[in-house]
Amino acid sequence: MKRVLGSATLGFAALFCTSPAFAATCAPQKLVHIVTVNITPGVPAGFPSQPLSMYRLGSGKMRTEEAPDPANGIHGVIVTAEPNIWMANLYDHTGKHIVDPGPTFFVKAPIFYGTPGFPEKFIDLEFGCEADFIAANALKSIRSEQIGNGHYDVYRTDAGSEAIEILEQSGTGTPAFARYYHDGKLLVALRYDLYATGLPNDPNLFVPPPGVHYIEAGPH
Repeated sequence: MKRVLGSATLGFAALFCTSPAFAATCAPQKLVHIVTVNITPGVPAGFPSQPLSMYRLGSGKMRTEEAPDPANGIHGVIVTAEPNIWMANLYDHTGKHIVDPGPTFFVKAPIFYGTPGFPEKFIDLEFGCEADFIAANALKSIRSEQIGNGHYDVYRTDAGSEAIEILEQSGTGTPAFARYYHDGKLLVALRYDLYATGLPNDPNLFVPPPGVHYIEAGPH
C-alpha cells in the first residue's frame, strides 16, 4: 500500500491516506530534515501558519511534527517506519497504530495534493525529492526572482489550468519556496525555513513517541 503524508493543496496540514498509483518513489539515501511554513496570502494566523517539521530517510521512513494547537487540543506527530505507522497526539497522549497491509511499503509526501482531477504528475513533487522532480521533468529555470534580499531560480511546470513552481536559492539548488496555481491564481505558497540533507541517521526519530496510549486501527 502506498501512503500519503504531506500537505494538501487547499489547506496546509498533515495528510495521511491511501493514495493512487504514483510514477516515482522518493527515497533519500541520507536523512533529510525540512521545516516549512504556509505563507499563502490570507492564511489564518495561529496554527495554520505555524511551522511543520519533517524527517525522511529511504522509501519507508518519515516523521512529521506539527506545531502545538492548544485551541483544538492537538499536538500531532506521525511516525512511519513501514509497515508501521503511529499517529500520536502529544497534547492528550493518545494515538493510533496502523500496520500497512502492503503489498508495497513506502511513504509518500507530496508537497501539493488536491481533489479528484488534480494532475497526477504533480503528486510526484515530494518533500525531500524536489531536485529529482525537476530532473525527471527536465525543468529549466524560467526566470530569476528576488524576494527580500534573496535571489531565487524559478522552475515551473503546467498541466492544463494547474501549475506549480519551485524556487531554489540561486546557485545552491536548495528549495526555498513552492507555489501552486489554479487558473493563474495562487492558491498555496510554502516557504522552506530549513532544508538540511545528508544528516547522520537518528533511529530514535522513527519509533513511536513515548508516553502515548496507542489503539490499534485499520489501514486508511
